[in-house]
Amino acid sequence: MRFRDLLAEYPESREALFAYACALDYAGHESDAASAYERAFAAGLDGDDLRRELLQYGSTLRNLERVDEAVAALEKADEMFPGHDSVKVFKALALTSAGRSREAVAGLIDLALDRIDSDDLQRYRWAAQLRRGPGHMTRRTGRPGWSGRRVEVTTRGE
Repeated sequence: MRFRDLLAEYPESREALFAYACALDYAGHESDAASAYERAFAAGLDGDDLRRELLQYGSTLRNLERVDEAVAALEKADEMFPGHDSVKVFKALALTSAGRSREAVAGLIDLALDRIDSDDLQRYRWAAQLRRGPGHMTRRTGRPGWSGRRVEVTTRGE
């Protein structure tokens, strides 16, 4: 059975609408998929289906170069469903497309620090906090953060 047939048989089914939107998206029909996602939202998705739809809808909007809408959808997903790594990654992609690369990288650094169990990475957690800018005091040490001064590094023999 084709997804269009399934939707015709169950036109008000939020699951059928969502499946149809996913199929359109997968087939490369992003504009039609965006409309189908919007119909599925109106039908009242909830739970994990809503999280997945917000993520996929945000990704589709980004592909359609509707980046502000993409960021809004993915920020909503991140707010409603905290702790889902896929949402954070797709949100970073949308932020980058929206010209907000610094915010995107900061989110990915936070994700890496939260998820990668590596002594090597964790020992530099305080340094990663310096990305917040001049004058920031780190929580861990209370030491001043990046001062904005240029530091020159030389190696022996130079």
